[in-house]
Amino acid sequence: MRKFLMAVAIGGLVLLVAAPAMALDFKFGAEYRVRFYDYTNDGFDSSNSFPIAGGGNNPGASAGRGNPRGVQVRVRPRFDVSDDNGNIQATIRFEYGDTDWGAGGGNWGYSFGTNRTNIQPGIGSTARVGNNAGGGLGADGVGLETKWAYIDFAMPMNIPLRVRAGIQGLYLPKGLVIDDDAAAVRAYGKTGIVDYDFWWARAARSVATSVPPAGAVGRAGFDSTRDSSFDIYTAKVGVNVATWLQPSLYFSYVDNRVNCSEPTSPCVGTAGRDRSQYYLGLSATGKASIVEYDLDFVYGVADGGPTGAYTGINGPGNPINVRGWALDGGVHIPIGPVKLNLLGTYSSGDKNDGGDSEAYPTGIAPSWSGAGGQYELIGEGGAFDVVSMTQHTPTNLWMLGFTVEYVPVKALWLKFAYGYAGFSEKYGNCAVGVAPGSNGCFGPVYVGKPSNTLAGKSGLGHEVHLRADYTMWTGFKVQGMVGWLFPNAGDVAGKYILQLLYNF
Repeated sequence: MRKFLMAVAIGGLVLLVAAPAMALDFKFGAEYRVRFYDYTNDGFDSSNSFPIAGGGNNPGASAGRGNPRGVQVRVRPRFDVSDDNGNIQATIRFEYGDTDWGAGGGNWGYSFGTNRTNIQPGIGSTARVGNNAGGGLGADGVGLETKWAYIDFAMPMNIPLRVRAGIQGLYLPKGLVIDDDAAAVRAYGKTGIVDYDFWWARAARSVATSVPPAGAVGRAGFDSTRDSSFDIYTAKVGVNVATWLQPSLYFSYVDNRVNCSEPTSPCVGTAGRDRSQYYLGLSATGKASIVEYDLDFVYGVADGGPTGAYTGINGPGNPINVRGWALDGGVHIPIGPVKLNLLGTYSSGDKNDGGDSEAYPTGIAPSWSGAGGQYELIGEGGAFDVVSMTQHTPTNLWMLGFTVEYVPVKALWLKFAYGYAGFSEKYGNCAVGVAPGSNGCFGPVYVGKPSNTLAGKSGLGHEVHLRADYTMWTGFKVQGMVGWLFPNAGDVAGKYILQLLYNF
């Protein structure tokens, strides 16, 4: 036995010496955020009047609609491990939040020392799982989510390509098509003046034909007997021609079969069960002397709109074709400590005249924040997106505006913004009435308020906002923003933010 153990020990030592030494690098980073928010008239309506069943308005209803206010906390810890050459990296990024103060959490168990018996039963105890859990008394909500989880590795033999597989962020310029996290495989790299990015993402699977038993936790599994998925295939190539011209071209194809699982789905019809989408984008950035510019154009086609379910009077087996375009650009001029940004957007809208729609089909998972991505109320909400006052897409909007950035001292950044958004098609605002027998209207709905509606108006309105970021300590900023949307119909909407942000 001693000889056997000796042989094993010698063999293990030989293998240990022969194996290449491997060093691992561990990194930890995080974003901690506490956000105080206050909105007024986010539906453009603070009156006592709103529609009731049977027609007419109810002037006796309670006021205060559209005025959310509160505090959120969010933490995004990130862990990276890689070999010492950076050939392979594994990343996991969690998110706790956005947890709204007072929302859920606590087991409501009456233990020694409890002092919560005077709170309404159920508050602080019911919503224990989800994005907002943990903000109530007890703070025991289960609110930890997975943000990213992927491996990223270099190809061998010095091939200029890396592959990233797992849950990750996907983005196309200005968020006109997509700006979201998804399960994807991505291959990207650069050689010479050319960079390239190719990815396939699976955004959704159709649910199972059977549901979990009553009371079961979790969602139904997908139907494994059918290819009923929402797949996105994207190719993007950029060329660094010169400092003044850096163009890129991208194409996204979407194969949407989520709502069209044969043989029982009502989607089956003359058009088949696929609901395809295509997005062709051209982007350019550059700098001439001290002036910078950016320009983005996207043309999109979607069978049945982004979900495949837009069919109008054609019936479920015959989706309506939605095809249109969006253009967004900006010119950025530094003047000493000031930067002037001139911004504009135009996106096609539905003519609302029957047949196919001429509107830009919104994108796959858009996150457009006004012209140039520089606004806080028009668009998805910008840097402070607790509540979105308008749609995340520019569909049926044109917008012109400017912002001014000023840095009086290194630690302080100030911004003033003004912009006006109009409707590309007067009847492309889908709050307008649709005649019986038509194919309906495709696009965002902007109502205003019942007593002063935006339906039939030529534009959405004006945005004005002020923002200040102060770097108090390294990586730690105190941010404040006040902004107003003056709609062409409805009440003035307000947005007020104080945010504490620590990023390292």
